[in-house]
Amino acid sequence: MPLNRNTNPLLDDVLEEMASASAPPDARQLRGWVERYPQFRAEIVDFAAAWIEMEAVPAPDAAQDEVEIVVDRALSRVRELRGEGAKPAAIGNLAAEIQAAGGFDAFQRAAGIDRSMLTCLEKRLIRPATIPARMVAAVAQALGRDAAAVRDYLRLPPHSAAAYKASRQPELKQVDFAEIVRHADIPEAEKARWLAAPPDPAFRE
Repeated sequence: MPLNRNTNPLLDDVLEEMASASAPPDARQLRGWVERYPQFRAEIVDFAAAWIEMEAVPAPDAAQDEVEIVVDRALSRVRELRGEGAKPAAIGNLAAEIQAAGGFDAFQRAAGIDRSMLTCLEKRLIRPATIPARMVAAVAQALGRDAAAVRDYLRLPPHSAAAYKASRQPELKQVDFAEIVRHADIPEAEKARWLAAPPDPAFRE
């Protein structure tokens, strides 16, 4: 039963009611939720954005073109409602943001990766075109960030914390995501899931 807007509902009750739907709200439905519970506007929009992002993570047999359309349309609707046309703030230090959001161990468990994979992401040692949308979504959700900001970070050249100390900067080479997975210390079933995950089509832009 819908909550009564005059009963001073709790945020958890509102989000639970939203989550009872079979799919994330579209733009019209999201406006309706915000109008009903304006006191929770930011939380409702953030919840919808996270839900849309999770729903957009592709299954292994999903068509890449279809995934790209879903992600772009869904996120553009959320940004339109928020009135956010500007590019999100850049991620300067991925490791620091993950640590502030709960720490490396919690992130590794949630994402199904090990420290070597996390380090390769943080140092940008993976070819962006081979990184799955599932990984981008996991990082974005963990940080409470827009997926576009995560992609912008991962598109930057690889870096080394010790490079500036050396008289000659080392040449850092990026490798395919699949190679990182094969050498990771994670269960074989988790490796298979990562290897089956298609690359994020947004990196082709």
